[in-house]
Amino acid sequence: MKKTILFFIFFFFSFSVWAQRDTEHWFAPMKQSYFTDTNKQALFLSTDSTVPFSVSIYNNNMLLGTVTISKGNPVSYDVPKDLMMTDAQSGAFSTTTRGLYVKGDKPFFCTFRFSVDKHGEILTSKGKAGIGTRFYTAYAPLSVTNASFNFTCGVLATEDNTTVTVSGYKPSVQFSNGTNGTNTPSMTFTLNKGQSYIIEGDGDIAANLTGFIGAKIVANKPVSVTNGNFNGQHTLIGNGAGGLDIYMDQSIPVERLGDEYIVMKGMAPISYELEGAVVVATENNTQVYVNDETTPTATLNEGQFYRIGSTSFISQNFSGHYNMRIRSTGKIYVYQLMSGGNSGTYYNTGGANYIPPVNCFLPKKIDEIGLINTLPYFTDIDPKVRLNIITESGATVSVNGTILSGVQGPYPVTGNSNWQTYSLENVTGNITVQSTKAVTAGIAAGHEAVGYGGYFAGFSSIPVIAKKNGNCIPGMILEVDDSYASYQWNFNGDPIPGATTNTYSPTKAGNYTVTVSVGGNCPPRTTPVFEVIMPPQIPTLITDKVICVNETTTLDAGPGFQSYEWSTGATTQSISNAGIGNYWVIVGYNGCFSKYEASVTPAAQPVIKNIDLDNKKATLTVIGGKPPYSYSTDNVNWQSSNVFRNLPNGQHKFYVKDSYNCDPVAVEMMVINIINAITPNGDNINDMVSYSELRYKKDLSFSVYDRYGNNVFKGTAFNNYTWDGKFSNKKILSGTYWYEISWKESDKQNTAIKYTGWILVKNRE
Repeated sequence: MKKTILFFIFFFFSFSVWAQRDTEHWFAPMKQSYFTDTNKQALFLSTDSTVPFSVSIYNNNMLLGTVTISKGNPVSYDVPKDLMMTDAQSGAFSTTTRGLYVKGDKPFFCTFRFSVDKHGEILTSKGKAGIGTRFYTAYAPLSVTNASFNFTCGVLATEDNTTVTVSGYKPSVQFSNGTNGTNTPSMTFTLNKGQSYIIEGDGDIAANLTGFIGAKIVANKPVSVTNGNFNGQHTLIGNGAGGLDIYMDQSIPVERLGDEYIVMKGMAPISYELEGAVVVATENNTQVYVNDETTPTATLNEGQFYRIGSTSFISQNFSGHYNMRIRSTGKIYVYQLMSGGNSGTYYNTGGANYIPPVNCFLPKKIDEIGLINTLPYFTDIDPKVRLNIITESGATVSVNGTILSGVQGPYPVTGNSNWQTYSLENVTGNITVQSTKAVTAGIAAGHEAVGYGGYFAGFSSIPVIAKKNGNCIPGMILEVDDSYASYQWNFNGDPIPGATTNTYSPTKAGNYTVTVSVGGNCPPRTTPVFEVIMPPQIPTLITDKVICVNETTTLDAGPGFQSYEWSTGATTQSISNAGIGNYWVIVGYNGCFSKYEASVTPAAQPVIKNIDLDNKKATLTVIGGKPPYSYSTDNVNWQSSNVFRNLPNGQHKFYVKDSYNCDPVAVEMMVINIINAITPNGDNINDMVSYSELRYKKDLSFSVYDRYGNNVFKGTAFNNYTWDGKFSNKKILSGTYWYEISWKESDKQNTAIKYTGWILVKNRE
């Protein structure tokens, strides 16, 4: 008892101009109402890119596999059953890792096609257009209680710390975990990226036939939603008591809904009541009109639904070609109920598919729908596929280069002369649809009791801002689709100068919109408001550190963050034993992640620049490092003064350390015997002053000056640094003269040593 999913239509306005053609796709899981060992399921991926590119497939943030696709080379990728569906009660009402995320380098189409014996279905991904923060549930209204039926709704998180609240269902609803709408009027759960949650109600409870339709799902971060029946039935008329099949599809967030839809009928006769639509309102006092009616068919409040019957389809001048126009005064969901079988299997090939609204922002080309007549099944099948197309009136439409005409169409749409429809039977392989105006397309298919379908393109590109990456300012990037003719970003309603591309990085919190155009007669559109909220910032304690070369330190990011990720691999608030090097930490709070860097550098050592000696007194001059300095001559007893007195002659070692208190630097020098008087009278007693014993010192200098600063002697290697009290070979006058002796110690710092003082010269005839 199989069904066909839908077929046709366009996609509601997608984040990408080409419907679910996008670089990212998400699929939330589902709950089977019974066990079967005939499950088969696979992802189908196709693209218009002639240049091959890779697509990665993930479950719970773990890579399952990578495939390469290009135009004319679509790929199917088999998916284990437990990654997308469960028949165990433990798989519902609990946080699990079921669900898929698919990412490629370029835009591509992605569908999840699955089946069990005599049943099949397709989830058509809407790409980024399919994720959001507010949804209303829908499924096929069950026509009779049956333990083989259920309703199921799966939610998949795209970011960490996602809180989801579900409410608005009937108090009489009975969930399969034993709770009900009275004792559990709402349910709240928190998911991390890649995690999912399934809600289910059994079909043998009368209140569950329609009681969960219109339930509201609100999340604080974008999620993907899958809803429907696995299994269900929606009519009691005729053979097989209305059949039994899967009615599942991916939902759309409220902000991407519209108010006008075109539905093309499937395979079943009107009288069978298998065809029609379910409308779910998102606003109070929503009036719903069908075709060209001026009196509303129904008036709905938020969360209420209405079933439009098959008699609302209008035959458009050709037997078997029916379409229907649905419009409303508020945003609504439209799910088509249909059949994809033939005269013997109408009841067993039912389907339900989300229908997107029409508008002039649809693309002009759908390139390409891959493997259009393929469905994973436990035996080989050869389904017959109908391609259904909707386009603006007056357009020329071709499929794989062949222009459609005759019985294929075009056919008018009652109530809206701006649109027309086409149908093409028995299509196979890879399909490209091209129109001279806005266009969308999908399929309806069936094989014996197995039916399936889905629309593969045509989400109208009514723009909606999405967050490309980042949760913080700076770093956040917003985007709309990259296929419009022009862009203008606005902040609080005012144009942002120079912001005329499809992406924008907000610099401050507030309300952002984008006005886009596609040219022609289609007027510009402005997106709904995207509110950027600055998350509260927690100050970090992490700072650069300076340490001694042989030491380590502790780096602390500070308390209050929800997550920590260090460059060392640590996930704690702080790391210890951090040696010299560069470090970073990524801290997370309230969905905001910030990266901070810190350097641990060695403390610069102080340098003993010079030592001045005067009458047994040494004065040290120190530079570098971090003052204040400490001084010592034994590395034990320290003083704050840089002056040492009463130094005896001989070798001395001076130590200095700065405020980092690292190992001290040291300079060793000799305190020499200073001659303070000479009597150059030829008696060989104190006739001269000589420092020849210092001639090995680097840059040795020995000079004598008179009281007026005139140099009267300069020691060199030629005079052996010895002075006999003469100037220009003549005895100088008796008196007091100034001397200066200096050199550089042979240490790495080249410490300068300098002696100064007075010397008395007594010359006698």
